[in-house]
Amino acid sequence: MRIAFSYILLIFILLSTTAPLESLASRNPLTPEQKEYLQTARSLRVQVLALTEKGPADPRPIHLVTVNRLRTIGLTVVDTPTHPHDIMLKVKCEERRSFVAITKIGGDADQPDAPSRLWNGPSCQLTYRIDGQIGPWRQEVRTKFEDAWQAAQAHGRKDSGQYALDHLRTALQKNEFPLELLAEWKQDNFLASILTSPESSLATKRTILRLAKKMPSPTMRKALHATMSNKDLAPHAIQAMGFMGKAAAPILLNLLEKADSADIQASAAQALGEIGAHSGDTAILPPLLAMMASPKIDLHVQTEIVKAIGKIPDHQSVDPLKKLGVKAWTSRSPDPRMQALREAIDWSLWQINPSAHTDDE
Repeated sequence: MRIAFSYILLIFILLSTTAPLESLASRNPLTPEQKEYLQTARSLRVQVLALTEKGPADPRPIHLVTVNRLRTIGLTVVDTPTHPHDIMLKVKCEERRSFVAITKIGGDADQPDAPSRLWNGPSCQLTYRIDGQIGPWRQEVRTKFEDAWQAAQAHGRKDSGQYALDHLRTALQKNEFPLELLAEWKQDNFLASILTSPESSLATKRTILRLAKKMPSPTMRKALHATMSNKDLAPHAIQAMGFMGKAAAPILLNLLEKADSADIQASAAQALGEIGAHSGDTAILPPLLAMMASPKIDLHVQTEIVKAIGKIPDHQSVDPLKKLGVKAWTSRSPDPRMQALREAIDWSLWQINPSAHTDDE
């Protein structure tokens, strides 16, 4: 009996220490072949570890919700280790999070669900393996409370560990980690099909629009263009179009000139600024400068155009901006939007030439 207990204790120690050690392990960059493989990966095996302060807990509820979330978007999840699969998804859920290595900048550190150095409460850490290698992606799902014991006591629950795991299961049910994975793997075709499907929820579509900037491609650009017809999603789709490269500029310029909504025009201007900032293409400046000088233009739209021009530093913009600046700074309008325009003009002139706005002084 003592021998059996010793084996159980040893297994628990190994389980509870493996994940932290893995988080410290060297993460070699994925090879070009692995990245290409991930673009079409469809089958996964899910491995779950559930831990409370008392020790290992039943992982099946967490496993079930994870599998259902993956299958809902069309991924295949295998049930047995021997069944062929493309990727291993590991989910480690804890009543109190153990140490994990967290990147300081870049990669998953930029995502809304990136691990937080300040969080010590209940959390699920999600990672994946390809060819046995740890992928560069890590996502964390947390509860709304940090102290599981206090939260459980406040709700009349004696088992704080199970209380934490129940809430983590609910959080996983709502979290968009499957879409985050597809974006991480650059599966633009798959995500574009979900985005344009009438069966997809607005929440799902908004998540894809947030992730679209990671996947500039003709397929995603076409899906974004189609999504612009949905008034609830149009501003998000237009802003995402700003990451689709120079090929998206004609669509955005057309919106800027012809849309009957100031909000849509402003979003188009913001997106054009992103294109200019990333591509350095000055071809979009002439129509922006012409639109900026239009006497009937909305102040908010005009401000966003000015900001976009500042993201494409070119001296052809200096004189038109100075001319507009004279009008803006001599205007007696009390409209707060006029002050926003003045500040945007000064900022853009500074971006183009730090001395440009003082040359005439």
